[in-house]
Amino acid sequence: MHARGGDVTAVFDLPIEKGDLVAGKYEVDRALGSGGMGMVIRAKHVQLDEMVAIKFLRPDFAGADSVARFEREARAAAKIKGDHVARVIDLGSLDNGTPYMVMEYLDGEDLEQRVRKRGPLPIDEVVDFITQACEAIAEAHALGIIHRDLKSSNLFVTRCPDGSERIKVLDFGIAKVVGPDASELSMTRTRAVMGSPMYMSPEQLNSTRNVDVRTDVWGLGVILYELLTARPPFEGEDMLELYVKIASSPPPPLGRADAPEGLEAVILRSLEKSRDERYPNVVELASALAPFGPRRAAEAAARVLKISQGSRVFSTQTASAPSRRKKAMAAALAGAAAIAALGALRSCGEMSHAATPSSASPRIESVAESR
Repeated sequence: MHARGGDVTAVFDLPIEKGDLVAGKYEVDRALGSGGMGMVIRAKHVQLDEMVAIKFLRPDFAGADSVARFEREARAAAKIKGDHVARVIDLGSLDNGTPYMVMEYLDGEDLEQRVRKRGPLPIDEVVDFITQACEAIAEAHALGIIHRDLKSSNLFVTRCPDGSERIKVLDFGIAKVVGPDASELSMTRTRAVMGSPMYMSPEQLNSTRNVDVRTDVWGLGVILYELLTARPPFEGEDMLELYVKIASSPPPPLGRADAPEGLEAVILRSLEKSRDERYPNVVELASALAPFGPRRAAEAAARVLKISQGSRVFSTQTASAPSRRKKAMAAALAGAAAIAALGALRSCGEMSHAATPSSASPRIESVAESR
C-alpha cells in the first residue's frame, strides 16, 4: 500500500481514534490519506472481519453545498454495479454531523504513481487499462452519469485472485447526472470551472455544466497519452498558457518507436478540440483501441458495446457554431479569464481510496457565474 499511514486524530483532526467504532461496526485502524476536501481511513468491519476504507468530508469543507456534493458522489458511485468502480457500501454521518461514506478497501496503486515509478508503460498494458476504464465509464454514461474528473490518479490498479490487474475508477465527486435524477444529483452552477486542469476538455474550461459524454472521452485520451509517454499532452508555465494549449495546440508526437501504426491517430481523435470531431462515446474509443492491445482488451470493448446498447445517453449533440475550433479556444480563454478575475485557485485534488493523494494533478473549482 502506498499510503500515508498514521494516527487518525493527528492527521485529520476528527473526533475519532484508533479502535473507535464508526456506526457501531467499523473499527478504526489507521489513516490512509487526505486530499482537498476529503480524508480516508482504514477500518475493519467487525462482523465480517473485512477491511474497508471510510472517506470523510473534511470539517473545514462542511458547508451545505459540500455535504450535498459528497452525498451525491456516494449515490452516483453506488449506482454503478460493475467490477471497475470502487463499491460504496454505506453512507452516514458522525455524531458531530461529519458525513462519511464506506467503500471497499483497495490494495494497489493508481496509474499516476505507476507512471511516476516506471516511466512510459508497455502499449499492451496501457490499452488494457484504458479499455477497462471504458467499461466503468460506459456503465456510468448508461446511467446518465458523466464523470468529469478522469485523470491517472483516479484510475486505481488492483490485483485479482488470478493474478491479473483490474482498473477501478475513483472519485465521482464532481459527476454530472443527466436524465430523471438530474435535479437530485447535478448541482454544478451554470458557468463553473471544475476539474483537474491538465485533464479538462476545452468545453469544460468554459462551463462544467454544459459538457456531455465526450468530455470523458477527452479525459481518457489525456490519460492514454500520459501512460504512453510519462508526460501530459498539454503543459504550461501558468494556467492561461495551459488553457490556450488545450484549446489550440496539438499534443506533441508520442515519440515511441514501438507504437503501431494507427495508435497515435486514436489518441489525436480522442483529443480533438471540437467535441463533434472526437469519438462520440467510449464505445467507439474502446473499439478503436482494442486492436492495439491484448485479447482481454477486445473482450472489454465487446462488454462496453453491450453496456451501451439501449442507452440514449450515448447520443451526442451537434454544435451549432460554424467555427468549432475558435469556439473551443474562446471557451478556454474565458475560463482562464474568469479564474484570473477571481484571483484565486482552489486546489481540491481528491485522494484514491487507499492511496496517497497526489499533488501533481490538483482539482480546481471556481465559479464565474452562478445560477
